[in-house]
Amino acid sequence: MYTKNVDFTLTSGTSELSGLRTDVVALFSDIRGFSNWCETQSLDNVADLMTIQFERVIQICNDHHHSFHKFLGDGFVLLWEPDEDLTLDHCLAHALDAAFHLHKKYWYLSKDLAYPAPSGYGVGIAVGQAIRIQPETFLREMNEVDFVGYPLNCAARIQTLASGYGTVVCSATARMLERSPDQFLHPSVPGFRRSLISPPNAILERAAQLKGLRSADRTDFRYLSYIDGQAQLWGVTGIPDEA
Repeated sequence: MYTKNVDFTLTSGTSELSGLRTDVVALFSDIRGFSNWCETQSLDNVADLMTIQFERVIQICNDHHHSFHKFLGDGFVLLWEPDEDLTLDHCLAHALDAAFHLHKKYWYLSKDLAYPAPSGYGVGIAVGQAIRIQPETFLREMNEVDFVGYPLNCAARIQTLASGYGTVVCSATARMLERSPDQFLHPSVPGFRRSLISPPNAILERAAQLKGLRSADRTDFRYLSYIDGQAQLWGVTGIPDEA
């Protein structure tokens, strides 16, 4: 929240913080090479791309119904939380579709821009338990719901293992996909086929150096290939070249 020149609203309530443990699907997305790209572009181009990113998140909300989002400069985190209408499986399906459409629409966008675009989004997806935080302070504008916990940290870390148009899923997500391939991977449906790819040794070595990951997520994460989109649109695996 940008607080400069904000007129805060005082409330009569006392400050307190409440939390609720909840299952979530977290998607962390970050534009590859954005910082270096900014050094070569005009402020107008940077502002234009950021505006497009904000609009993309709103479109994902309309299409894939995430419960929570937070902008993080050149990236963002999306979170799906099960409720009486959405199971955890439904939430994961939405996250997988959101990642695909994020890559797909960025590819089309990159063809239409009047300036060169960064090389694409790297995406990390993780499932698990997080804590939903609800602050109540004497400043009403600061009382925003937030989430903390391992799935958000995991998604943020494993997305660094993806190059542009890459999607990495945590070990728990990979197990869910492997248990229900027809539901999540659509192996026999043209245009929607997906597959899991084991990371090469060079990437496993990189993962071993990441802080804050559980042991299974250093070794049993997987790359998610959107087979037809990968072949017909962006044409890259999303696995870093040094692999």
